[in-house]
Amino acid sequence: MRRGWTRTSGLVLLAVVAAGCGGGVDDAEEQLAENFLDPLADAGITTVVEDTCRYGGMPVEGVWHLQTHIRLHAPKEEVIDALAEGGGVFIESDREPRPVWQEGTQPGGGGGWPGEGRYGWHGSVSAEGAESVLRVVFNNAEHDGLEGVTGWAEVCPGM
Repeated sequence: MRRGWTRTSGLVLLAVVAAGCGGGVDDAEEQLAENFLDPLADAGITTVVEDTCRYGGMPVEGVWHLQTHIRLHAPKEEVIDALAEGGGVFIESDREPRPVWQEGTQPGGGGGWPGEGRYGWHGSVSAEGAESVLRVVFNNAEHDGLEGVTGWAEVCPGM
């Protein structure tokens, strides 16, 4: 099922759920907002969180690999420029879709493969017509039970 939220309501949902091995629930949420959503908002780019889910195949009691799909009402180059100005995101310039990593989680940044070693959000930005899509993942999120995990508790389609 596809859901649409504005940035504010998406952040409220996000603030309820993701706990990274590198920190608690609030830490993962703050990382997403600080490194991706806030720089986009500061640049005047409207964001709509369309999907939040976790990869299936692991026990529900175990760590989760979270994924979010965010529609951006701006061309890809504007999105890339806003993320680069925000200062917390590494952007690979020679591949498409454009890989993005929270600083410290990119290859060669001490974290090995994206998201490995140091925990943070990583994914890609791609163009979809006049708009863009940001797809990011947070690996190894811990949670304290299933209360309040609406959104992330849903298994990603096709997983």
